[in-house]
Amino acid sequence: MFLAVVFAIGFKIYTLNYYKADDEAIAEIKQEIGDRVSTYSDKNLVVFVPNNEEAKAIIVFYPGGKVEYTAYSGLMYELADRGYACLLPRMPENLAFLRLNAVDIIKDKYPDRIKGAEGLKWYLAGHSLGGVAASQYLGEHADGSYAGIILCASFTTTDFSSSDLKLLSIYGSEDKVLNMDSYNESKSKWPDDAQEYVIKGGIHSYFGNYGIQNGDGIPSITNTEQIVDAADVITGFIGE
Repeated sequence: MFLAVVFAIGFKIYTLNYYKADDEAIAEIKQEIGDRVSTYSDKNLVVFVPNNEEAKAIIVFYPGGKVEYTAYSGLMYELADRGYACLLPRMPENLAFLRLNAVDIIKDKYPDRIKGAEGLKWYLAGHSLGGVAASQYLGEHADGSYAGIILCASFTTTDFSSSDLKLLSIYGSEDKVLNMDSYNESKSKWPDDAQEYVIKGGIHSYFGNYGIQNGDGIPSITNTEQIVDAADVITGFIGE
């Protein structure tokens, strides 16, 4: 019992130290997009939807470990501006592994937020440990409900090599956080038609707006440039 209490206290202290969203940088992206995207939010979820067209597909994005979920709002704004409905869930203690089934909770709890989604393809995406968590979830739900997975500076622990799931992997050329040994080993788990894209000058941290993580590389592009590039690549991958 004592060890359990010590572990719980230690874990809580560990999770209190996390990367917070850069609200100023996100506000600049939001201002640039203007009224082309609408957002709806509560304490558990932010929804981003295009205003000028019907959504082409739905993307559920699992945040990276120990990163405030709203830090990915900039990327979600860019994707929504390109015609995709994006769902950004808050994770307990900022760890997606504590809520692998976040997408199921969204579907059950927020039917009004995703109304009109009948017939649309669903994609699960994630950054860093969020992408690993997303791959684990899909490994347990290989029922054809999802069209693909998008890994941002991440890798899969689930074997998708024999599945019909589409897979996109994106990372920055200057990323010094992503474990490249694990990443390269995971390639054997990719489907044959998987796509890989390396953002020249990009880093691990710049898929969100939360500053630069400890140990990351030195970028030669701006945070916004990497987010725009990532959104373009994801759009081309989905191709809807």
